[in-house]
Parts: sequence; C-alpha cells; structure tokens
Amino acid sequence: MSEIRYDPIHDEYALIAPERLHRPDCYRPSKPPEGSPVKGRCPFCEGHESMTPPEIYAIRDNEPNGPGWRTRVVPNLYKAVQIEAPWQSREEGVYSVWEGLGAHEVIVDTPRHLERMDAWRQQEYIDWLTTLRARVADLRNDIRLVHFSLFKNHGPYAAATQTHPHTQLIALPVVPRRELDRLRRAHRFYRQHRHNLFVSVLRQEKDTGERIVTESERFVAFCPYASAFAFELMVLAKVKAASIVDLDPSMIEELSTLLRRSIAALYRELGDFDFNILFDTPPMQKNFDTEDFFDDLPELWRFSVRIVPRLFRMGGFELGSGMMINPVVPEEAASLLRLAMKEGE
Repeated sequence: MSEIRYDPIHDEYALIAPERLHRPDCYRPSKPPEGSPVKGRCPFCEGHESMTPPEIYAIRDNEPNGPGWRTRVVPNLYKAVQIEAPWQSREEGVYSVWEGLGAHEVIVDTPRHLERMDAWRQQEYIDWLTTLRARVADLRNDIRLVHFSLFKNHGPYAAATQTHPHTQLIALPVVPRRELDRLRRAHRFYRQHRHNLFVSVLRQEKDTGERIVTESERFVAFCPYASAFAFELMVLAKVKAASIVDLDPSMIEELSTLLRRSIAALYRELGDFDFNILFDTPPMQKNFDTEDFFDDLPELWRFSVRIVPRLFRMGGFELGSGMMINPVVPEEAASLLRLAMKEGE
C-alpha cells in the first residue's frame, strides 16, 4: 500500500510506492559516462596539475601547483558564476536580473583516481571535510556571497562529468526562494516551540528507532521518514552546529568515521551506484532577505548531509508536481543498511 508522507524539514511531500519497484526497466544500472577522461589524461590526477587553473587552496607540505597534495581546490573551468562579475542587479520590466556574480570551485577530494568512495581511507575523508570547511570559512569573508551550495555528484545519472572524486562549491549573492521558505518556516517553529525543528525530528527518530542506521556521540544517520529517493540517508548533528564551519577538528574526525561506515554500507547493499551528496549550509550573511532570522540561526538550524542514491528514473509526474516517487519504504531501507553495516564490521 502506498503512502503520501510529509517531510517537515524540507516542507515537501514524497509518495512512498513500493508497488512501483516491480515496473519493467525501473532500475538504472550504473555505467561509465561516454567521453569521460580515463585516468591517464585525467586533469584531477596527481602530476596533471598543469591541466587545471592555478589552485586556490590545497592540503600539502610543498609548493603549490605541483604533485604532493592531499586535496586541491581550483576554479571550475566551466564556471556557472564568476567572482569578477559586478555586484549589482537591475530591473527589466516585471523581471529582476542579477549579474553573474559568485564563486564556483572544484574540490579535488583525493589525488587517487578512485571511482568508489568505499575505497577511501579514513584520512582521505578527514582531509576532504577539512577542505570543504576551509573553503566555506574563507568565502564567507566576502560580504557579497550569501548562499553556499556544497555538493558532490558521482556517476553519470547524478550529473558527474569527471570520474575522479571531486566536490563542487557554488556561492551566490542571493538565497534561492525555496531555501528562504525553509528557513522562515524553521524560524517560526523555533519562535513557537523554543527549540528547533531538527530537535523534534531527532526525538521522533530516537523514539521509533526504525529508521536510524547508525549514530555516534554527536551525529546520527537515518533514512528520512519522507525519503524522496530510495535508500536516501540524512546525517544530522545532534549538538548545536548550524553549518560545516561550526565543526571543530574532533567533530570532523567523528563525522568522517560515520560517513565512511554509512557509504560503505550503501555500497554493500546497492553495489556500484550513482549518487549526490548535499551539504546543507544556511546563509552566511545578513541582508534584507535573511535579517529576520539570521541572528537566531545558531539556535534554529542544524548541520546536515544528505546522501542521495540515484537509482530510479524520474518522469513527468516528478517534474510537474515537485513530488518524488520513492519505491523503497524508508524503514525497509534502514533495516537493510543496518544489516549491511554489521556485515562490514
């Protein structure tokens, strides 16, 4: 029997329809993207630093723009926005237009050309998260940049065009309207209940326990009640931390361990699969859009990461309604992942 479930964090409905799992040709098996570079001429591999723009940041003990790094950050060669663009907007009749100001960076996660995250070492997870934190912390010093989108695409069905492990960061002078709606709803909830919405979600998940996959002292990984995607995992901070810049080194190490175990369990259950990883980052500047709730962000928001497997096709219903159809019941997904995690211990 299908269910229409509501997600209070993202203010969206998801249609949980296990009957859809038996449709012909439902599953999209992973395959190499056509035309993707092989390791020998990959611009992100160690020793190929001349194939990218000069680096912005790196974890290394030697001179920049050569071998010897553990992570490396460069401007995106095909950038969606540019830091050199003017900081201005204009009206065109009923339309509003901002110049294409922003930052678009590529974080090369590791010098090793690994095509599965379950092959990463613990230190590679730590270096990756440390680098993401450093870039957000640095770019928030630019008062023009308000919204930060930090995401990882893996595999052709998740829109990746490079097989070498990498993450992207796009910073914009505006906050997307859907994001503003989420923040305003969270602010209203906080003002009404004097605790944040995430605390209520954590209490609910702890009370039932059936969707929790694993947890540590300060983080919990669970399949959301209204998962929009099959085997979707949310990793949520159990302590006060609104964004990745609020994580200290010990929290980075703890999160690295939990992510490594969670991703290994997903690979054990799903095989070689495509996915997106999304880091939820609240606005970094106070402006006319964010001033109502900005000062309360440390209290009303919690850091989270979503791991979104891209296993099934999207169709016209999803595009037209904005409501996803998920053929795998989240409680069943969590049970299978808990089992997979035990098998890996």
